[in-house]
Amino acid sequence: MNFGDIVHLNWTPQAGNEMSRDHFGVIISCAQFNQLIPRVVVAPITSKNRPEFGRLRIPLQSNQNSLNGFICLDHIRTIDPVARNLASTGDQITSTCRKECKASLSKIFSI
Repeated sequence: MNFGDIVHLNWTPQAGNEMSRDHFGVIISCAQFNQLIPRVVVAPITSKNRPEFGRLRIPLQSNQNSLNGFICLDHIRTIDPVARNLASTGDQITSTCRKECKASLSKIFSI
């Protein structure tokens, strides 16, 4: 798994207003991180834009144009890929979308 890979997984259990059930997501951790520990950092994809979240919702652009929606950087989760039945779709976000995600993540975490 690499940064920008689009995956499908089960987000349940959830708490509060977190996403639940099966959804697509985007891997936002790097391959080296994913290989060293048995977890990956994922941002879910939703069909709903929430303008009040500003740059925390990135319009999804994928290489295969297989999905429409928004990458939810306001719902980032570190998950166990085996326990969550994570499956690769074989698609990735575009380089432009990748740059937008990295810029927003940089602002979120002040890095």
